[in-house]
Amino acid sequence: MNRRGILFLLFFFLIIHGAMAQHGILEGYIRNPQGEALEFVHIAIDGTAQGTTSDEKGYFKLRTPVHEVFILRVSYLGYLPKNLPLVFVPDEQRDIEIILVPIATDLPDVEVTGRQLLNTDITRLDPRLTGALPGPTSGVEGLLQTLPGVSTASELSTQYSVRGGNFDENLVYVNGIEIYRPFLVRSGQQEGLSFLNPDLVASIEFSAGGFNAEYGDKMASVLDITYKKPETFGGSFTLSLLEGSLHLEGAPEESKLSYLLGVRYKSNQYLLGTLDTQGDYKPSFTDIQGLIHYDISNQWNLSFLANFNSNKYEFVPEVQRTRFGTITEVREFTVFFDGQEVNQFMTGMGALSLQYEPNKDLSLQLVTSLFQSDEKEYFDVLGQYWLQRVETDMGQDDFGQPTGEPLGIGTFLNHARNYLNAIVWNAEFKGNYTHDGQDLRWGVKFQHEDILDRLNEWSLIDSAGYSLPQYPVNAIRLQDTLNTQIGIRSNRVSAYIQNTWEILRPHGRFAFTAGIRSNYWDFNRQLLFSPRTTLLYKPEWLARWTFRASAGYFHQPPFYRELRNMQGELNKDIKAQESIHLVLGSSFNFTAWDRPFQYTTEVYYKFLDRLIPYEIDNVRIRYYAENISKGYARGLDMKIHGEFVPGIDSWAGLSLMRTREKIEDTFVTGPDNSLVPAGYIPRPTDQLFSFSMFFQDFLPRNPSYQVHLGFFFGTGLPFWAPTRDQRKDTGRMPSYQRVDIGFSKQLIGENTNFSEESPFRHFESVWITAEVFNLLEISNTISYYWIKDVENQFYAIPNYLTSRLINLKLIARF
Repeated sequence: MNRRGILFLLFFFLIIHGAMAQHGILEGYIRNPQGEALEFVHIAIDGTAQGTTSDEKGYFKLRTPVHEVFILRVSYLGYLPKNLPLVFVPDEQRDIEIILVPIATDLPDVEVTGRQLLNTDITRLDPRLTGALPGPTSGVEGLLQTLPGVSTASELSTQYSVRGGNFDENLVYVNGIEIYRPFLVRSGQQEGLSFLNPDLVASIEFSAGGFNAEYGDKMASVLDITYKKPETFGGSFTLSLLEGSLHLEGAPEESKLSYLLGVRYKSNQYLLGTLDTQGDYKPSFTDIQGLIHYDISNQWNLSFLANFNSNKYEFVPEVQRTRFGTITEVREFTVFFDGQEVNQFMTGMGALSLQYEPNKDLSLQLVTSLFQSDEKEYFDVLGQYWLQRVETDMGQDDFGQPTGEPLGIGTFLNHARNYLNAIVWNAEFKGNYTHDGQDLRWGVKFQHEDILDRLNEWSLIDSAGYSLPQYPVNAIRLQDTLNTQIGIRSNRVSAYIQNTWEILRPHGRFAFTAGIRSNYWDFNRQLLFSPRTTLLYKPEWLARWTFRASAGYFHQPPFYRELRNMQGELNKDIKAQESIHLVLGSSFNFTAWDRPFQYTTEVYYKFLDRLIPYEIDNVRIRYYAENISKGYARGLDMKIHGEFVPGIDSWAGLSLMRTREKIEDTFVTGPDNSLVPAGYIPRPTDQLFSFSMFFQDFLPRNPSYQVHLGFFFGTGLPFWAPTRDQRKDTGRMPSYQRVDIGFSKQLIGENTNFSEESPFRHFESVWITAEVFNLLEISNTISYYWIKDVENQFYAIPNYLTSRLINLKLIARF
């Protein structure tokens, strides 16, 4: 029998073997002490990938192993977890009722109440899945990028766009503290580690639009992260070919103190070696975080969060060879480099929080934080390039080789000595009062910003001995010249108040949230008011359905980058961008193949006004620093989430979106070569269609073998030549397509036995994973190099992202 036949029989045997697997059935209801059903409770079989969540009635159903004792773990944020030892015989069915008791002390910024209020605008994600998602940017941001409405164009970056907004329009909070990122990062290669450490995360909440007034002044989305409050000692470590991490947590016995510590190191040198540009990459990214929580008394508690992040990126380029074009017309772009690039982004943050809870209904909190960023960007890179035609005739001896006269030849020189220092200090007082079906929240915040920016950069292009652009009398003019020093000190005051009313009627339950937010910035002396409201309805006659409607007036006051134009000048008259959100959504819980599923859909429309146009190059955003545009964003998001494979969650999301803007004094070339008003043109984030999927599977008879798959597809983003002459027609990049897959094996689990002397007895679980990045080896484009010939004609050279790569990863928890 040949090898193919043997593999076929083996595959057939595995399918039959899995189909005949024996199991038990456990079903039941989960309630609180008042007898009320708890929705979204996580039920899992310890040491395996099998698990599920309870529905709106508290009901769950789960397949179990047989002939061996297993631990059923039941957990819900704000409630004491339960670990139940169980054993089943084949085909046994058992009913059970589980009562979860609220914890005595709340998690940071997460209130525990006797009644479970309906949630109005938040998507919750399981933080444990951050380690399962394969890919170079796994973690919290990687998990977000699998959701509908969230898109990315680079696996090297943790930045994401939401429903037509750019990276700067997303809010990120950790324990109620707003998080900032470096300002000078140009590319995903330089970005390094984000603030969010997935090992420390207890809960992930995300809103893609129409969020409540308690969240800040941005126009796109909000990501709200809560870190753990440990009760016992534990930890984990991860090692891979790209990065390593260690985290420790604990709460000493009879102590009012608990602690979290996380250390991460990353060097994606191995990954960057797959890029077209070859050279000596020396990235070094380090992140250290700590959270200390101290219970002063039953009513008072104090917590301190600290972070230090150092992202260093050194690169000595040598040569680049990029091929592009069609089957019959192929071009090769070759560059020989000299020089180097040295970047360093160092950030630090400290936040102190004092919380007072005089009773179970009222919580008051005072938070103060300080953020500092020290950034340096130095580079001198000389490149000599050739653009040549590649022979595509298979009958020719030089097939596949560059041939003929160069289509373009020249030299470019890029220089920068940029330095930025930013300090952001703020103090906030906020409160929360929950009673009799109402949830009242309020807050006031003062923020001071001190930014110093020194810019000195220029570029020179010389094509075949001609400096471009050309000037008479042997004059040479540098391109993209910036030489300036900017200092800005300003203060902001913001406040909000909102209330949620839960209304019970015979035909269903309502949750109505209304609030208003105000903001004043002394730099442009603009006072803003942002009313926001959300209504959620859960009908009794359609028990599996939930409906939602949101509307709000959102403002985004400029931060530093929106103030500075492409010439390095500040616009002191700039105003806040405006957006009106209208969102309609629904969710439907159903059962298929005796397994739970949820289908959600949202349709939205955003009216955009006083926009500040911008251009995106890789992950660098360059603003026009003028309120000269208006536009819109509209779309549809759909998601199916459930147990496609029994016991473990997977999901798929699909988005349709269009976002356009009308920029003042913008023209395009008409049919008769005359200039006509451009009207509405695509915004840089205009991605018409996207589809994403996160899928998990395991061997039915041996769940210690697992597979995890991430799939991303998005239609191409618009691009223009690097000039403010908007008469050029819009081009589209190729579609972004990527498949990452991981194969895992559990080495140590709940049922693994060790002797008392073995050091491995302290481990709860150990997994080893082999990941294949970019499985289909698709050349995705992130941006373009632009070169000119002596006739001032542009050529767009694609800047490709990473190719296929194998990564090994070890994850241990103790």
